[in-house]
Amino acid sequence: MIDFLDGVVASRGPDYVVLDVSGIGFLLKTSAQTADSVGAVGATALVHTCLLVRDEQPVLFGFATEEERAFFLALISVTGVGPRVALNLLSGLKPDELAGAIVRNDTALLSHVPGVGKKIAARLCVELESKVQTFAVSGSRTAGEGEGELIAALMALGYTMREASEGARVASGDAGLPLEARLRVALRALTKG
Repeated sequence: MIDFLDGVVASRGPDYVVLDVSGIGFLLKTSAQTADSVGAVGATALVHTCLLVRDEQPVLFGFATEEERAFFLALISVTGVGPRVALNLLSGLKPDELAGAIVRNDTALLSHVPGVGKKIAARLCVELESKVQTFAVSGSRTAGEGEGELIAALMALGYTMREASEGARVASGDAGLPLEARLRVALRALTKG
């Protein structure tokens, strides 16, 4: 298995990175967060990898951190969760936020991710609850109780899952306030950026 690649970013998109390693261009399927974190075209990047062969077609997946790769492998171990859905989950939420949602059994938040319905969200919570405890603890901060409701409200207003998660993170300092007040704090933060 190819554990990591260290090279120059040749091109990138919202869900992929092409890394030039000594003249060989490696196409890596990535989460949006990894694609953002590798830097601009021409920057040097180290990307952790995982090679999967599906339908006799090898696909190389890239991750900004070893933690993200481990979480990806845990996600695809769940029945009904393929690499695309796993990358969608990791694109929408950071590993510690995703782990927090799974531990809290927040199926409403998980089912907002493209490709994840209520059944898959419930299966993720049941099958991964004990496996993702370390991700929830190792993260700087996990989503608080009721944050899923705030994220759902922001997404209903047209924000993406990533934007809604960022707004909810900003509003987390006001966790004691009612939903409407936290929504105003999140909206202020999102409109400034």
